[in-house]
Amino acid sequence: MIIIGELINGTREAVRRAIVARDEAAIAELAIRQTEAGANYLDCNVGTVGEAEVEQMAWLVGVVSAAVDAPVCIDTASPDAMRVGLAAWQGTEPPICNSVTLERGRLDVFLPIIAGRHARVVALLMTDEGVPQGVEARVDAARRLVEVLEGAGVARDDILIDPIVTPLSVDADGARVTMDAIAEIMSALPGCHTVCGVSNVSYGLPARGLLNRVFLCQAIRSGLDAAIIDPLDRQLMADIYAAEALAGRDEWCAKYLQAYRSGVL
Repeated sequence: MIIIGELINGTREAVRRAIVARDEAAIAELAIRQTEAGANYLDCNVGTVGEAEVEQMAWLVGVVSAAVDAPVCIDTASPDAMRVGLAAWQGTEPPICNSVTLERGRLDVFLPIIAGRHARVVALLMTDEGVPQGVEARVDAARRLVEVLEGAGVARDDILIDPIVTPLSVDADGARVTMDAIAEIMSALPGCHTVCGVSNVSYGLPARGLLNRVFLCQAIRSGLDAAIIDPLDRQLMADIYAAEALAGRDEWCAKYLQAYRSGVL
């Protein structure tokens, strides 16, 4: 599974203070801890908008790229912030652009930024009408977005489709629809990946960690192969190894056994 560490996010108060204060040591420590815990990518979201976001994104990506080898996931709805984030990345592995949607205004400005670059892309299933309702509508949106991205030169292996996780507190059927959509998308669009922000499912409810863990295990069974999570959550990381082994995605339980021997479980 592709693990995208979610903790470098300016909506978290400690991270916001570090970004405002230009505290390189605090950001670098958080980057190192996440990669040591198993993160393959590090989400970078400054949590602001406007001119401040552009300046802060360039600084943040620069600090992370100097601290670790793991590539970044540049998380922004601003084309200018995406552009400077890509320019600031100094690593050898391609970063992730999070995200492109089918919303006409957003698609038109983001495609030229991505075209011609070796970058992976989160394809968020949002249209001008909002979140597609139902499994078939999400699969259709995924097909259209993949077609557009491939037309811009993005390889299927570099496309991570986000079917959108709605909070269980406001959409009682949302988790099931998302998991069914993951299964259908992985079948209909071989070569692509699926990704989701796991913690969205538990928003507004108690014992959020429990819901996050059970949802992620079920989503893995549906075919999810990338997740934006807190890699410092040891129980969640252990559950991933177990779920992938049980889903037949860990030949001879090799990764599970390695995790056990290294003390992760």
